[in-house]
Amino acid sequence: MLNYLIKRILWMIPMLIGISLISFFIMHLAPGDITSNESAFNPKASEESRQKLRELYNLDKPIIVQYGLWLKRIVQLDFGSSFASHQRPVLWEKKDENGNIKPGLIQKALPITLLINLLTILLIFSISILLGTIAAIKKNKIPDRMITLFVFIGFAIPGFWLALILMYSLGVVNQVLPISGLHSIGYEQMSKLGQILDLLKHLALPVFISCLSGLAGISLYVRNGMIEILNQDFIKTARAKGLYEKKVIFVHTLKNALLPLITILGLSIPGIIGGSVIAESIFAIPGMGKLFYDAVLMRDFPVVMGILTIGSILTLLGNLIADLAYAWADPRIRRGLAK
Repeated sequence: MLNYLIKRILWMIPMLIGISLISFFIMHLAPGDITSNESAFNPKASEESRQKLRELYNLDKPIIVQYGLWLKRIVQLDFGSSFASHQRPVLWEKKDENGNIKPGLIQKALPITLLINLLTILLIFSISILLGTIAAIKKNKIPDRMITLFVFIGFAIPGFWLALILMYSLGVVNQVLPISGLHSIGYEQMSKLGQILDLLKHLALPVFISCLSGLAGISLYVRNGMIEILNQDFIKTARAKGLYEKKVIFVHTLKNALLPLITILGLSIPGIIGGSVIAESIFAIPGMGKLFYDAVLMRDFPVVMGILTIGSILTLLGNLIADLAYAWADPRIRRGLAK
């Protein structure tokens, strides 16, 4: 098992280099760069000043040289500074030449995204396990058909369209929920309880939109897994021995049906950090998803590559954690890894 773990960790290094190399070249295949955007917003910018900016950002060098310089900084855990956001550090705060502290872009955006995605995952798993179990127990009956209809609606409905409808109906017309940002005016003067309630009101719509597709997918996954386990011989044997139906469902069936969800939970780790681009962009929430979206539009390569690199590391770690957790839960997998 230890040998397997060491091999998997060592295998991550070439994988990470390959992913970063492909991402770097794809980013540079897009037309234009940060100097194109700056020139567009400043009609007085001359070609000479644009060329100086390209030299400042090393954009005049061949792509492979740019990648080498970027990789050299990453090895030293230096993700560089943003081209666009007043040269703010990409990852963590730094002191400038005047001793002023510049907060990191990811450092500021990460806690917001973590909060949104942890709430989303908690809701998705708790509600979808309940819906999937009910649908499996009531197979081909009215509750099962209603849940299946909900699943299809959840898959089919576009998230951004539903977000705009809810913003208009709940935010603009009825003014029940706020439609942008994280805080209301006068947030600092509120009590602690008032600040928490205000934050939850601002997060209600983004979390709901983020939940919808995941809720539909995992409900269907749990339903099908439960039905498959309910048809196994050991479940028939348990019923034949006279075990209570609740014990058959919630102890023997649900426990086995939820094992594959360990893999899904492990693969959710990158999403927890990466954020939801659609929800954060539509609701103007300054999280990782919106940071990534804005950086792509501005051709802000250091920020885009910083987020992609962290996302790649977390994806590889998520795969590893999922495999280890699955081996821990299933002795057959554990014996296979030990060999």
